[in-house]
Amino acid sequence: MIKKIILYLLFAFTFIICGCASEQFESNVDIEDFKQQDNQQANKNKTVQQNIFKQQNDQLADKTVQQDMFDSVLTAPPEDFESTLGPGDLVTVNVLESEELNAEARVSSRGYISLPILNQVDVRDLTAAEAEEKIESLLKEKYLNDPHVSVFVKEKISDQITLVGAFTMPGNYDYIAGRRLLDTIAVAQGVTEDAANIAYLSRKNRKTGAVKNYIIDLDALMKRGNMNYNIAIAGGDVIFVPEAGKCFIDGAVRNPGTYPIKGEMTITEAIVLAGGLTAYADNDKIKLIRHIGNGKRNIISLSFSELQKGVGDSIRLQDQDVIYAESSTSGLLSTGLGFDLGFMGTGIQYRNPSVDRRQ
Repeated sequence: MIKKIILYLLFAFTFIICGCASEQFESNVDIEDFKQQDNQQANKNKTVQQNIFKQQNDQLADKTVQQDMFDSVLTAPPEDFESTLGPGDLVTVNVLESEELNAEARVSSRGYISLPILNQVDVRDLTAAEAEEKIESLLKEKYLNDPHVSVFVKEKISDQITLVGAFTMPGNYDYIAGRRLLDTIAVAQGVTEDAANIAYLSRKNRKTGAVKNYIIDLDALMKRGNMNYNIAIAGGDVIFVPEAGKCFIDGAVRNPGTYPIKGEMTITEAIVLAGGLTAYADNDKIKLIRHIGNGKRNIISLSFSELQKGVGDSIRLQDQDVIYAESSTSGLLSTGLGFDLGFMGTGIQYRNPSVDRRQ
C-alpha cells in the first residue's frame, strides 16, 4: 500500500515538474524577419523622439524659421555665434589713446552702460565688436581724432539656456560665456539614471531667426571622452535629454525586473544586467517579446550559445521589450524542484528554486 502511495506521489510530482517547466512563450517569427521589422521600428522611434523635442522647443521659444534636419555635431558643427550684450552683463572698455577713459560697467536694465565723458551709451543687442564701433564713433564726434576702443565681456548673464527632460535639475539657467556642454550638465547636477544616451540641442540664429537642431552622443562624450561633442553653449540654447526606454526581464534569471535601456543594449547585455541565467534555465529557449501594436507581438527564440556567438547582436532593445528565459525540466530537478520523503514515506516537502533567485 505504501509503495502505491509513493508511486502515486512520484507520478503527481513528475506531472507538477513538467507543468512548471512548460514553455511560456512560443516564437512566431524568425530572426531575419524580426530584424527587418526592428530596423523599421527604430527609424520610426527616432522620428517620434525628434518630434517630441520639437514640441518641447516650440513651447519654449518663438521661431520664425525652423529647420527640420537633425545633424550630428560632428558632421555639422554648430555655426560660430557671437553673443549680444544685455541687462546684467559686465563689460570692460579700454581706450588706447587715454587711460582716463577706460571703464568697467554693467549693462543696465534698459541696456545702457555709463562711460567717462560719454555718460550713458546704449549697447543693448550689440555684439562686443559693434559696441566698440559705436563708442569709437561717439568719441570721434567730439573728443578724439582717431580713437581705438576695445570691449571685453567680463561677465555674460543676460541670456538664459533651457534644460529640458532627464536632467537632475531641469529648468532655465543664466548663460555664462565660455561654458561648454559638460559644464552645463554639471550645473544641472548631471542627468538622471533613466536618461537616454543622446541629447538634442536647438540653437537660434539671432540675425536670420533660423533654428538649427543637433544630436549629441552623450555616451561618446561622457563615457568615452570624445571632446568633439563638448560643444560651446550659446545664450538661448535649448538642450533636451529624453528618458531611456525600459525593458522587462523575467523567467529563469537571477534578478528579474524592469531595467532602463542604456544606449544600444542587446539581449545579452540585458541578461547580464539581470544577474545572468539561473541553473534551471533552458539555455535553448531565451525569448524576446516585442509588442508591434494592435494587440500583436513578435516573439523570437534564441539559445544562449547563439547569443555568445553574436547572433542577434544587431537587434537593439526597444522600449517595453520583454526578455523571458524559459525553465527546463532537467534544470528544475537538478536545482531542487522536487520533494523529500520523510520517515516511512511521510513528511513530504516541496521546494521551488524560482523562489530562490540565487540558485
